Amino acid sequence: NVKCISDDKEFWKIIRDFKPDIVFNDILNTATAYIKKLKNKGIFVVNFEDLGEGRKFADLVFNPIFENKKQLKNEFYGSNYACVREEFRVFKRKQIRKNVEKIAITLGGVDKNNNTLKIISIIKKFKLLKNVRIEVILGLGFEHKKKLLQLIKEMNDDYDIKIIEKVDLLSKYLIDCDFVITANGRTVFEIASLNIPIISLSVNKREQQHNFVRKFDVGYHLDFSKNIDDELKNSIKAMMNFSTRNKKINNLKKENLQKGNSRVISKIMSEFESTKFSAA
Repeated sequence: NVKCISDDKEFWKIIRDFKPDIVFNDILNTATAYIKKLKNKGIFVVNFEDLGEGRKFADLVFNPIFENKKQLKNEFYGSNYACVREEFRVFKRKQIRKNVEKIAITLGGVDKNNNTLKIISIIKKFKLLKNVRIEVILGLGFEHKKKLLQLIKEMNDDYDIKIIEKVDLLSKYLIDCDFVITANGRTVFEIASLNIPIISLSVNKREQQHNFVRKFDVGYHLDFSKNIDDELKNSIKAMMNFSTRNKKINNLKKENLQKGNSRVISKIMSEFESTKFSAA
């Protein structure tokens, strides 16, 4: 059951009435006072993607997107602890084609800077992907549809571009792609779990810290805070080469991101039981 709250007072009332064994926080920067207050109530605290001072006082912290050589004893960094949604664990990658026939562009729910338009503009500028099906997957918060449709209309004679909205299962549209252009966030792990090569674009400082694509050589990671026209052109051209894509796919297979969920759940349960036993 999901309950929406409007302020801290309401939150702490739920905690007091419900008396949870475990609280999971999906908060980027937790405060020390907040975590300490949970711990003082005897609650086991698990944080995800937390770089705040509060993480030092949580029982477990999972930061799959980030890397940190000076991690605390309770912290677990890197792709081994990436949790991908069930749809990405159920569906299997279709055949690997020698020639690129389909790609997808997906930049998440909002794309407030309209980077989707910038990518399509670069594709047009360099006359890329003319014989390729391009599916542009828009999030619910996308507000620049009019400009995007106008550009795509101008390209209609030379390109096969389709806009997809209100997506129920993202994996359904990605499973037969030869490569995907995406924001450099959590979606990278989901695409990677399907063994699909990636061109990832960091759109903010937080995403610049996510180095999975570069570290494991499973695609190309570009920084959108810079002029990326030539970099994106070169990355797309490289992905058109089958031997390049095949190398990235083989690197993806080595990582096997399908196991992250069970690894995280196992760690949570074992630590929780251990804490419960020692308290008794």
